[in-house]
Amino acid sequence: MNGKKTGESTPFLSIILGIYVLLIGLGLPIIIRNQYFDILFTKYYFYWICTTIMIVLSIIYISVKDMTALIESIWNKLTVQDYAVLIFILTVFVSTLSSDYLYESFWGNEGRYTGLFLLSLYVLSYFFVSRFFVYQNYYIDAMLIVGMLVCVFGITDYFQMDIFHFRVGVLIEQQHIFTSTIGNINTYTAYVGMIVAMSSVLFAVSAGKKKIYYYFCMIISFFAIIMGVSDNAYISLAALFGFLPLYLFSNKNGIRRYLVILTTFFSVIQITTWINICFRDIVLGIDSAFNIIANSEMLFYMIVGLWLLVGVWYMIDHKRGLESESKEYGKRLQYMWLVLILLIVFLLIYILYDCNVSGNVQRYGSFSNYLVFNDEWGTHRGYIWRNAIERFSEFSLWKKLVGFGPETIKMLLMHKTYNNPYNEVFDAAHNEYLQFLLTTGIVGVTAYVTFILAYIKRCFSCENKNPYMIAMVFAVICYSIQALVNLNVPTVTPFFWLLLGMSSALSLKRVN
Repeated sequence: MNGKKTGESTPFLSIILGIYVLLIGLGLPIIIRNQYFDILFTKYYFYWICTTIMIVLSIIYISVKDMTALIESIWNKLTVQDYAVLIFILTVFVSTLSSDYLYESFWGNEGRYTGLFLLSLYVLSYFFVSRFFVYQNYYIDAMLIVGMLVCVFGITDYFQMDIFHFRVGVLIEQQHIFTSTIGNINTYTAYVGMIVAMSSVLFAVSAGKKKIYYYFCMIISFFAIIMGVSDNAYISLAALFGFLPLYLFSNKNGIRRYLVILTTFFSVIQITTWINICFRDIVLGIDSAFNIIANSEMLFYMIVGLWLLVGVWYMIDHKRGLESESKEYGKRLQYMWLVLILLIVFLLIYILYDCNVSGNVQRYGSFSNYLVFNDEWGTHRGYIWRNAIERFSEFSLWKKLVGFGPETIKMLLMHKTYNNPYNEVFDAAHNEYLQFLLTTGIVGVTAYVTFILAYIKRCFSCENKNPYMIAMVFAVICYSIQALVNLNVPTVTPFFWLLLGMSSALSLKRVN
């Protein structure tokens, strides 16, 4: 896990891309101007200005140097994920041109600014970073430091300290939905979910003093994601705990570190429960799926048992002089875990059928609120999704293929949801894939999903399995899973695309 450079890049391009990565990776999460009142606008402008400057400087340099040779070098290295993302952005372009709302589709100003302009910057930044960025490990370490600042600020907000007075002027009934320097709690937990993933993976594979640093980051981010008070958080965590064994369970140390990570997470839930009891008049309190775990009478005893198991395991290995050795198990346990995941998926499908079709809701007690899909599900997400799907079914064949135009959900649902029972204006589908289906069509969403899946496959199958690359892949996985119930917004999504580019730089180039 050293910091060797990767790939082939000229000094000027590597400097430009290095500065750009630091600006987006470190600057975007913390930049803020007028508290929460223009946070989306501020981060959007920060991102597109930084990205545009990077692209312009890079293109000028390439033009002067040898554009033909550099373009050929990129073209000859195109992968499945590259072709998929090119088809995606081409579909976005066609969708914008054929949209009834050309101006709004280009700028995304009737939604969260995710129009053709911003999506094009995402794709361009991905190509520039993946081809010309010279990776070093300290970039991720620095991003985790900034992530800790964001997390600690979010934790203080949970205690309603408002240390920077960001909530001054915000309506009292809305104050609890904004936190830290990210803003909305759903996008905040999307960001923290990526920090949790990176710190957990790096703790699992690190040695020496760095292991302590990553463990500290993991603990803080666990507290932050739980205290973010958003149900999106447990989706990210389910993805992390569900898929991490497919990477770690090839040897003894991986299994033991996974057990430590899991035990630490449950310990954080228990400590948070005690905090909520001792400081009930101060903290916001947990009103999410974490309560189901926290209220279990067996939680404390399970934690004690798990820590005893971990401690005894380490003591036995230490006594035998095996603490530094790691027995290899091959892929047997990983395949067994994959079978377990598939069984859980089939079980979940059955439970959903049992609740929503057979009507046996009473069987599942406190979980029923999460299992029954109706208009109230997920803070009215059920209502939005139902209306969005109904609108899609009314599309012409062409619109079904290329969509209504990026960021046009507001116009799509305006008349259909007029005078809705919630007195809300819906400008997003609150499901990134459903959003892309309506706005970029079947072709667009298929290309986007193919891009993500091909990227994951390439990173796990490439020769250079740098642990930092794997950490970024798990961050991408966690973001992609929670995107099923979340938004694509420039407060967090640029960080996601940055990780895509950085990890692709490692997967495409050998370590020198």
